[in-house]
Amino acid sequence: MAKKYGETMLDTRRHIRKLTNHAYIISLRFVFTTFTLSFLIAFLVAFIPTYNMNHEANIALFILLFAAGLWITEAIPAFAVSLLVIALEILLLGFENFNFASGSKAWEYYLSPWSSPLIFLFLAGFIMAAAASKTKLDVWLAKKVLFFVGNKPHNILTGIIVITFALSMFVSNTATAVMMMTIVLPLLDKIKQDNPFGTAILLAVVIGSNLGGMATIIGTPPNAIAVGALGANAPSFVEWIILALPPAMIVVFILRWLVLKKYPSTETNIDLQMIKEVEHFDDSTIKFTKKPTIPSWKKQVTIGIFIVTVILWLTSPLHHILTTVVSLIPIIGFTLFGIIDADDITKIRWDVIILIVGGLSLGLGVSKTGLDLYIATLIPTDGMSALWIMLIFSYIVVVISNFMSNTAATNIMLPIVIAVAATISQSATSMVAIAVALSASYAMCLPVSTPPNAIVYSSQKVKSKDFLLLGITAAILGPLVSVGWLYLIH
Repeated sequence: MAKKYGETMLDTRRHIRKLTNHAYIISLRFVFTTFTLSFLIAFLVAFIPTYNMNHEANIALFILLFAAGLWITEAIPAFAVSLLVIALEILLLGFENFNFASGSKAWEYYLSPWSSPLIFLFLAGFIMAAAASKTKLDVWLAKKVLFFVGNKPHNILTGIIVITFALSMFVSNTATAVMMMTIVLPLLDKIKQDNPFGTAILLAVVIGSNLGGMATIIGTPPNAIAVGALGANAPSFVEWIILALPPAMIVVFILRWLVLKKYPSTETNIDLQMIKEVEHFDDSTIKFTKKPTIPSWKKQVTIGIFIVTVILWLTSPLHHILTTVVSLIPIIGFTLFGIIDADDITKIRWDVIILIVGGLSLGLGVSKTGLDLYIATLIPTDGMSALWIMLIFSYIVVVISNFMSNTAATNIMLPIVIAVAATISQSATSMVAIAVALSASYAMCLPVSTPPNAIVYSSQKVKSKDFLLLGITAAILGPLVSVGWLYLIH
C-alpha cells in the first residue's frame, strides 16, 4: 500500500514538474515573440520610411518605439526596459560611428538622470514610508483618525479617504494602500455581509491612495517625471501642491459622493473596536501578523523627523533651502538613529526609481537628437490654444494609463507633449506637462490600472466592475478639473 502511495506521489510530482516546465516554455515564447515584434516594428518604422530629420533622431525614434512596445506588452519588467533604454542610448548615440576608442564623453549625458536631485527627493519619500511602516506610525495615525470621526458610515468613509489621501502625499501610494488594508479588512468583519457599504470602504482606499499622490512631487512617479523633464522650468515643492492639490480634492469629493450613492450603508452605526488589535498587514499573503514592540523613543524620533522634513519642504520659499537638501534629513536621520537598517534599504522600490531614471534618460535622448521637435511639426497645432492641447493629451494619457503603468505612459508621452506645447507658447509648456502628469493618476478603471487597485482587488472582496464606474468618472471629470484649474491660475 505504501509503495503504491509512493508511486502515485512520484507520478504527481512528475506531472506538476511537466506542467511547470510547459508553462515556463510558453512564457519564454511569449517574451521572445513580443520582444522580437517590438524590435522589428520599431526598426521598420524608424529606419525604412524617409523622414526629414537627422540619423540620430531616427535612432532616438527607434529607441522610443522599442521601449513603448516593451512597456505596453510587458514582455520584460518595466524597470528592465528603462535599463535597456539607457544602454541603447549609450551604445547608439553616445559614440559617433561606434568609435569607442574616441574618448568621447557624450555617452555620460544619458547617465546624468542618475544624479538628478529629483532621485534623492523620491528616495526620501521611500525611506519615510519605510520608517512609518516599521514604527507602526502609519497604522497608529490611521486608527486615531478613524476613532476621531466616529462610527457613522459616512464619517468612516470620509476618515478613510482623508487619511489615505494625506499619507499618499508623502509616501508611496502603494505603501499607503497596503497599510490601509490593515485597517479596513478587520473593519469589514463588523459589517453585515449583505451591506454594500463594505465595498464603499475598500473603494475609499482606492480613491485616497490614487489621488493623494497627485498632490506632491514625491507622491507618485508621473509627478517626478514631469518635474525632471521640465528641468529649470519645473515648479517647486510648494508650487506643485498649489497646482495639484485643489483639483485632486475636488475629484475626491465627487468620487466620495458617488461611492456613497452607489454603495449606501444599511447600518446606522459601525463598531470600530475591531481595529484596535490591528498591528501589521502582510500584502503578499493577505493576513495579519504581530510585529515586535517598537520602542517609544523610535516612534517619537520618527514623528519629529517627519514634521521637520515636511515643514521645511512646505516653507522652502522662506528659508530657500533646496527641497533636495531637505530630503537628506530623513535619509540620514532614520539611518543614524537605527530606525532604518541595511535590510530596509534593500526593500526600497528601486525598480520604481530605475523606471523614473529611464524615463528621464529617454526624454534627454528625444530632446537632444531633435526628435521631439520633428514630431511636434507633424501634429497640427495651428489655431489651437494651450487649453485644447492640455485637454487632448490629458485624455490620451488617461486612456493609455488604464492599460499600462501610468509611469511608463508618462515616460512615453511627456517628451512629445513638451515639444508640441513649445510650438504654441514656451510659457504653456509647464502647464501642459503638469496637466498630463496629473491626469495619469486618474486612470483607475481596471484592477490592474494602478498598484492600489491591484492591492484592494487582491482582498477578493471587490469585483472588477466595482472599479469601472469609479474609474470612468475619474477619467472623464479628472482631466477636465485639473486642466480647468491650471488654466484658471496660469
